[in-house]
Amino acid sequence: MAALKATNINQWLDKATKQELREIVLKQAQTDDALYYELQNRFGDLSDKEKLSELRAYIRNIIGDNNDRGFIDYHDCIAVCDVLDDITHKAAKVAPTEDLNFAIQEVLMVIRSTIGFLERADDSSGCTTETLDFAFATLEKLSKTAATVLSDQQKTALIKSAVQVFNLKIFDDWDNFRYAIFEKTMPLISTNSLKLMERAAAKISDRYAHAAPKDSDFFDDVDFTDNYKNFQLNEIKAYNANLKSMGLISIGDFAAAKKVMAENITFNSVRKTAIDFYLSQKDFRTAEKLAVNGALSKNNNLDDQATWFDYLEKIYLQTKDYHKLAGVYKSRLLQPTWGSFNLDDYKKLKGVIQMHGDWQQAYPALLTEFSQKLTPTDYASILSFEKETTKLMAIVEKVPSLVAEHGRVLFKQFPDKVTTLYYKALVNQDIGNTRKRYRELGRTIRHYADYGDKGMARYWCQQLIKQYPRRSALIDEMQKAYELID
Repeated sequence: MAALKATNINQWLDKATKQELREIVLKQAQTDDALYYELQNRFGDLSDKEKLSELRAYIRNIIGDNNDRGFIDYHDCIAVCDVLDDITHKAAKVAPTEDLNFAIQEVLMVIRSTIGFLERADDSSGCTTETLDFAFATLEKLSKTAATVLSDQQKTALIKSAVQVFNLKIFDDWDNFRYAIFEKTMPLISTNSLKLMERAAAKISDRYAHAAPKDSDFFDDVDFTDNYKNFQLNEIKAYNANLKSMGLISIGDFAAAKKVMAENITFNSVRKTAIDFYLSQKDFRTAEKLAVNGALSKNNNLDDQATWFDYLEKIYLQTKDYHKLAGVYKSRLLQPTWGSFNLDDYKKLKGVIQMHGDWQQAYPALLTEFSQKLTPTDYASILSFEKETTKLMAIVEKVPSLVAEHGRVLFKQFPDKVTTLYYKALVNQDIGNTRKRYRELGRTIRHYADYGDKGMARYWCQQLIKQYPRRSALIDEMQKAYELID
């Protein structure tokens, strides 16, 4: 559709005179802020400062036009983010020979503008997160390019602009985004500009340390407020330590960076930076030690735990330590955290042992261990992958709901058992009283019919119709399901 539009527009433009185009653009730009801004940006004789001022006004107008008494609803939030994404997209397309300085300033404006309305917008679509992710990725890309073509004076000026945005109070309680500004502009820093960053970061610590409690801090609960404040200060300390570590690495002061990282290694963000640094230096032993200690730490959430295993996998692949690599995959499988199981880890474990060990010898013991330590759902996934149908059938009989996932694999060998379990666990249940539930039940029956006894599936449909003769919606959905079984 877009290609067809472009073709049509090109054909029409070929026929238009310069005066006709001028009249169309003049009329449209008076009511279309986006077109007005584009014309001004391309052809207006403005300084960068004036352009940024106009950009700020343009974004402010867009936000103002898309809110109701200060609140930006679901659809308006998407509309605002579309405009901001368009600004970022155009900045991202700037060539190294063009105005990188202004492009970076534009992206910083997008970031500060998005944070400015974050708390008063319906972001259930996730559009603001996507807008910020895109903006930060673009900021990092442009900074890397600018680091190779801009003068030291120009780079320092950009760091000063980043510091100004970093200092804004709208980032209070959004420190992950605040510090990302410095992290993404890190390619631009020098020894002097790193000091600018550190001074700005120190002021944030002071601001939190001396801040009066807000209503949202439950200030009537002194213990809660004190604990929350200590948590905030500890978070800021971690951000600052990681910022300093990254900065020292960026300017090449590795000795100082190692010292700072060692002193603050209990912070997971610093540990990650340290592992990345030692990997870049091919110091796999130190990187491994840091990752192992991270995995053993109690100061982990699910993402952190996964990160340490990812690092260890990377390390052992590079060092070709396949015995330890197999241990990583096994440890991932046996993590006690809900939802962490991934069958790919089992496949990798099997692949490593097959190539560098004795799978036939290891397999029985592993299967026994997994049967004891994994949930029935996770263990059943392994049995299904290995086509251990007898063992799998035994698990499904203990947990009948698993027949929904594994009935197809088991039906050929155990048709009667699968049919009985499927009916009891999935069909002969509370059918609810909504058409949506009836439709889901019809799909469930058809799913069985895809691999099972089609006659039995049709019989289930007929039985439900007879059992509930006054439920017209149920009858309609069962008749549809019956007709779709072939």
